[in-house]
Amino acid sequence: MLTVTTPALERLSRRLVRKGAADDVALRFTRRQGGWKLGLDHECTGDTAFSHDGRKVLLLDEAVSSAMTHLTLDTQTGDRRSRLRLRRSVRPQD
Repeated sequence: MLTVTTPALERLSRRLVRKGAADDVALRFTRRQGGWKLGLDHECTGDTAFSHDGRKVLLLDEAVSSAMTHLTLDTQTGDRRSRLRLRRSVRPQD
């Protein structure tokens, strides 16, 4: 399953506020040609939901959740601001 860091959850929460999203709307990862895209959506049965401060901020359907196994959503600080970044999770050594 996708790992989501606290800074990433905070960033997603701020993004929802900036977009003026209703309380029952969160961001959803969907697969697009060339990568992943975040868009606004409502929670569906079977979704994996990630919350921050009592609000659902990120949704994954079963297929996306499976495809994002061993990935981590984190933030990366650039010149002036932080961005969301997907990276491979470090797997423990056997």
